[in-house]
Amino acid sequence: MTKNLSFCFKGSRTYIHGTDIMSSLLACFKGKEITEIDVKFHGVSESNLSLVVGDQLTDAKVNISLCVDSEEKLFQMIESGEEIDCRYEYDEDDLVDQCQLDLENKQVHLSRVTGYSFYENFVAMNKHLLQSLYPEEQGKWYFTRIEQEKQISDEALITVKLIKNFNFRLTKSDILLEGKKLGSVYFTMVKGQK
Repeated sequence: MTKNLSFCFKGSRTYIHGTDIMSSLLACFKGKEITEIDVKFHGVSESNLSLVVGDQLTDAKVNISLCVDSEEKLFQMIESGEEIDCRYEYDEDDLVDQCQLDLENKQVHLSRVTGYSFYENFVAMNKHLLQSLYPEEQGKWYFTRIEQEKQISDEALITVKLIKNFNFRLTKSDILLEGKKLGSVYFTMVKGQK
């Protein structure tokens, strides 16, 4: 099975954003129960992607493990070479304005429903948290992995809490709802980029 996916660039970005990849991935399984989600991103994609079954390709931009109706499945996403010819507005500052930072506890809480997706929420929240905790660090933060037990409502008022910082090569933050861990998100900083 190969499924060609079409994307638009988010805001001023020139690569496909991980939040859009996640939304597109889950849309492929609409009506199915999706659990045990583990998605790893390898570099940025500047052209559209294709979803393929298996885990054998060495040039995959995304490696995916998840359960579909309780059956474990492995997929990868590869660049299709098809040019992206659209863009949509995205106001990350608007989303961040709806969050409450708690730097002492290394966490950020979503205080009200944003109108954005669950993925857009936690990625923006984690980026805001990391930039606030480490303002002296210069570089660009990239969303590199998500581990998630089950799908979460876009309206969930989540908390993102930094758990570990492996010298900025990798950070791990937990995603919490009412104190219960729902999953973890990983970011990497690429020094010298903005």
